[in-house]
Amino acid sequence: MIDSGQENFSSTLVSSENKCPVCGSSVHMYSNQDNIPYFGDILEVSIFCHCGFKFVDTIILSQKEPLRHMKRVCSEGDLWTRVIRSTSGTIRIPEWGVEIEPGPASEAYITNVEGVIERIQGVVGMARRWSETDEEREKADALLCTMQEARDGKPDFTIVIEDPQGNSAVIGDGVEVTKLTEEEAQGLPSGMYVIQK
Repeated sequence: MIDSGQENFSSTLVSSENKCPVCGSSVHMYSNQDNIPYFGDILEVSIFCHCGFKFVDTIILSQKEPLRHMKRVCSEGDLWTRVIRSTSGTIRIPEWGVEIEPGPASEAYITNVEGVIERIQGVVGMARRWSETDEEREKADALLCTMQEARDGKPDFTIVIEDPQGNSAVIGDGVEVTKLTEEEAQGLPSGMYVIQK
């Protein structure tokens, strides 16, 4: 969503008295406001230092109605269903016991159902490598096997995205969209940034 190359980044230079956490020099901060389909108004922030340190983030400025999108994935074609996840979106796959909640380092992305599975596989694979017991490794192996079978054309699961700010979505045939109650929305994590106009 943001060009991470300083030389190609067209935006406003914001004066900054912040110091680089690596070398202690003054850093350059750039910002740019834009509008992206499905996400709405965003603020792109980029910080660069001559030593090579860089930090980029995209902050969603708009807030919509809190929604839940649910899609039953039961055919190979369903793996191509578009998934838009904002920094405030929680993704669940109940059959697998998978829950991805937003936090301070949440990433917004646009992908498809298979892309979500691929991301989860990476996390489970890393957790497996850090496992301390055979039982943990066996559980990770079983989940990895199930996910690979789904990617190989034998999917049988439900993907759910809940977003208290309404900036996430699943787009495709057979998607059930419902409004979250105020209690449900308040019970969801929303990530670090909540900016209202």
